[in-house]
Amino acid sequence: MIVGQDAQDLTYCLGILSQSHGGNWVVSLPPDLEVYQAELEALLGRVFSGHKASVPENFALAQQMSLNWCMSKCREVGISFEESLSKLSSPVPAGE
Repeated sequence: MIVGQDAQDLTYCLGILSQSHGGNWVVSLPPDLEVYQAELEALLGRVFSGHKASVPENFALAQQMSLNWCMSKCREVGISFEESLSKLSSPVPAGE
C-alpha cells in the first residue's frame, strides 16, 4: 500500500506524462521546469517518432524517460527535485 509522500511522488511521476482520451501524450511539468517543456517534448518526439504512441510499453517507457529527464533537469538548473514536487499542482490524470 502506498501512503503519504510515496503516494504523492507516484502521482507526480505518473502525472509528468499522461495520455488524453484521444491518445495524445500530455506533458505536465512543475512551474520551475515549464520553461524547458519544449526540450522534453522534442526528446520524446525524437525517441518515439515512427513508433505507435498507443502501445502501452512505449507510453510506460516515455513516462520513465520523462521522470528521468525531470530529475536530471532539476540537478542541472539547481532545483531540488523534492521542492519541484511540492510546487506541482495536481497532475492531469491518465485518460483526461
